[in-house]
Amino acid sequence: MCAIYGFVNYKNLVSGDKLKQLVKSLSVRSEERGTDASGIAYVRNGEIVIYKKPGPAHDNDFYFPPDTKILTGHNRMTTHGNAEFNCNNHPFEGKTADGHFALCHNGILYNYSYVKMAEKLPETKIETDTYVAVQLIEKYGSLNFSTVAQMCETLEELFLFTILGDDNSLYIAKGGNPICLLHFERLGLYLYTSTGSIMKEVLKGSFLENEPFTQIEVEDGDIFRIDSNGMIEKSHFDFQKGYRDYSRYSFGNYDYDLYEQLYQAAEMWGVSREEVDMLFELGYDEDEISIMIYDAEFVQECLEEARMYLGEYAFVDECS
Repeated sequence: MCAIYGFVNYKNLVSGDKLKQLVKSLSVRSEERGTDASGIAYVRNGEIVIYKKPGPAHDNDFYFPPDTKILTGHNRMTTHGNAEFNCNNHPFEGKTADGHFALCHNGILYNYSYVKMAEKLPETKIETDTYVAVQLIEKYGSLNFSTVAQMCETLEELFLFTILGDDNSLYIAKGGNPICLLHFERLGLYLYTSTGSIMKEVLKGSFLENEPFTQIEVEDGDIFRIDSNGMIEKSHFDFQKGYRDYSRYSFGNYDYDLYEQLYQAAEMWGVSREEVDMLFELGYDEDEISIMIYDAEFVQECLEEARMYLGEYAFVDECS
């Protein structure tokens, strides 16, 4: 479980000081979903700038130019890769023939090691599962709707990606994990957080508290592209929630069906596939879940915790 947040200030009506206050609030309020590392990415003079470091966001003094159009940020809860090694933290930089990009991810890519082998991706010192998404886009050769969709369909997991291109465009791809995206049209400002509850806390007492907004619905399988002029384009990828096709990642005589076995064992003990996915999203690994499912009381306590953190998808309902 991690947090993604950021803004698109396409009319340049919000001052640099207010944007700095806003990003500080976004990052600190998002700490409920991760304190192991924090970082931001933005474009300056046509180049991607990434600043990140281990530790919670409240200890991180983010700098970005006052005329920044688009910023994407990330708070990390570690699942793969030690956060003390900064190369494992988000955002991650990638490069194609078209230019550079910065990618943030909320979720767990359970099949990342299999994808690395199947796609013959190069070895790197980066241990984080997310980096496979970067490598796939690099392999496809460009950043666009088609390559983002292909990357999402290859991973077929629970995720939310934000990808910032050096042309100052932001892609948002939703595959099962939440996002709250608001449009403050009068100010020419988009604002996004991982959950509606975080957004509610960010707005409370801020210069946006009484500002009218529209909530933009982002459905599973959606890919949004927001450019520096605030224009939104929309595309789609094939997302089937809960579907895991590990059979196509077969090497030699061995099929990687370990997760399917876990799902089947969980169902025998009354824990659904969707509930197993929730436990993965909360940060438990397959070994912990395989033990947990035999203790009915304990697994229900863990699921309640997961629902508390992951069950708030509707911002409008919370604020009405």
